[in-house]
Order: sequence, then C-alpha cells, then structure tokens
Amino acid sequence: MLKIRLRRMGAKKAPFYRIVVSESSVPPRGPFIDMLGTYDPATDPAKVRIDVAKADRWIDKGAHPSPTVKSLLSKARAAGA
Repeated sequence: MLKIRLRRMGAKKAPFYRIVVSESSVPPRGPFIDMLGTYDPATDPAKVRIDVAKADRWIDKGAHPSPTVKSLLSKARAAGA
C-alpha cells in the first residue's frame, strides 16, 4: 500500500520535512518513490511547498496521505484557490 507521508530531514533540533510517496512497509527514513514537496515548521509562518496536482494524481492511483499530510494538502489547496 502506498502512503504519502513526511520524511524528516535536517540537523538535530532543526528539522524540516520532505513530503514523499513511499511503500507503507518501508521505514520513514528508507527509500521513497516520489517527492511531492517540502514542509519547514521552523519558519514563522511555517513554509509549505506541495505540488498539489502531483499529490492528487498519487491519491487517484491509491496512495493514502497521513493525517498531517492531509492537513497540509487542504491548507495548500485553500491557499492556491
């Protein structure tokens, strides 16, 4: 099963995240299939860059977004509208 989830990157105590599509059985730091964007919570306001069209294509193919990614996608869609 495919999941759209966050992959932690960055230094200790200075995280940023990549929004990736990966197999659910693969560990979060493992290999991924496609990168959809980034999320940087350390900035004020938090910086979110998501390719919404690409994410929608993956969801149509059966990928399930994590709760956090689902929230970030809805905010990105609202900001783009």
